[in-house]
Amino acid sequence: MDLSKHLEKADEAKRRRNYPLAIGLYQQILGLDPDQEDARRGLREALDGKFENKKGGGLAYVQGSLLLLSAWIAKLSKSYAARAKNLESFLALAPGATGPNLALGEALAKGGWFKSAYVVYRHFGERVSAEGKASSRVEAACDAWRNAGALARELKRLPEAFECYEQALGLNPRDQEALRARKNLAAEGVLAETGFERAESSRDLLKDRQQQQKLEQEQRLHRSKDEIGAELGSLEEQLQQNPKDSALLRQVGELRANAGDIEGALDCLEPLRLEEPDDFKLLVLVGDLRIRQLDKGLEKARRLGDSDGEERVKKQVLQVRIEEERKRVALHPTDLALRFALGEHLIEAEQLDDAIAELQKAVKDPRYQVRAMTLLGQAFRRKGLGDLARSQLQKALDSAGQDSELSLDLNYELGLLAAEEGRTEDARAHFGRILEVDIQYKDVSERMQSLVG
Repeated sequence: MDLSKHLEKADEAKRRRNYPLAIGLYQQILGLDPDQEDARRGLREALDGKFENKKGGGLAYVQGSLLLLSAWIAKLSKSYAARAKNLESFLALAPGATGPNLALGEALAKGGWFKSAYVVYRHFGERVSAEGKASSRVEAACDAWRNAGALARELKRLPEAFECYEQALGLNPRDQEALRARKNLAAEGVLAETGFERAESSRDLLKDRQQQQKLEQEQRLHRSKDEIGAELGSLEEQLQQNPKDSALLRQVGELRANAGDIEGALDCLEPLRLEEPDDFKLLVLVGDLRIRQLDKGLEKARRLGDSDGEERVKKQVLQVRIEEERKRVALHPTDLALRFALGEHLIEAEQLDDAIAELQKAVKDPRYQVRAMTLLGQAFRRKGLGDLARSQLQKALDSAGQDSELSLDLNYELGLLAAEEGRTEDARAHFGRILEVDIQYKDVSERMQSLVG
């Protein structure tokens, strides 16, 4: 069906600032084609225009409670179209709401409407990024940018995918998922294949000039596959003549890694790592390559829909990650950032005593203090040490404040602890604070209902 004329009418209404008409027209178009990208984008812009200079959403959770309930029911029945429609209707009341925006992106992606999902995630990421790094929604914006990057990659929009991951890293430079995704794109030669002209055409998409310059610099520095191949061939010939030359082994290994030949890179670098155990940079490089090697298996399992295989590889990735992080901590025992990362993954692996030992050291670093106390509280709760868990979680909440991005996690953990100890009113109070901010957070709605019942 040709919807171009309908889209023109909607765009014209938006241009004339007749936002109610534009919103209605865009919604009609999306009812006919949920993956009409321009209509989904136009709807977001029209809603922004309607709520410009207005807080909006003050009564949205009251007025839209039935819409959110319907969306939740649709999620249970895997009715993605109905879920998306109800969430979009709710966002017409509060277009900036965090949970419903992320839930809408998820519903559209699961329904196979990747272009619309990309628009929703990207628009939300842009909106929150404009609030600055001090925003309490930075973590949610990072999630949105990462999801937008994954969808752009799925849609073969590789420069946009790279840009999305850059935006996530601009908000959180330590975002490991975004770092890995960006590295994988670079290793595949994405930047060289797209060319500098494509970067020029996407320049207007980058609001932050500093991020734009960083992207362009990386594009200029990244070499083409042909250039890498030519240099690699020359060095491999030299290596055949001098197979024990450590410098050549390292150069060949690094070039193979850059070309995406992970196994070949490890063939060169792992023996070198054994010969130079104190080389921290080499240790990190080999460790990251081992994880990338497993990530390939993880992606394959996901593509094949092999859920058992996916879980098995996830456990292997976690095991290798912990193994590599232990080595890094051994070389740099005073680096509390390394200890925090190790403690976080040890909790994920249910190695609670070891995790507590690492986090009790990491908590001394002001950068990780609140998050380390949060994880310590989780670990103590899982060990059945309620008093210690409550002490750590409450101190973390007092330090972070109820308006912080960590307050949802902390209230959730305190709510779980209270429920486990039979303190129903306290549990309801903590879960209620979460519902006031994000009704879609984890399983808090179901837990609240069970407590009320």
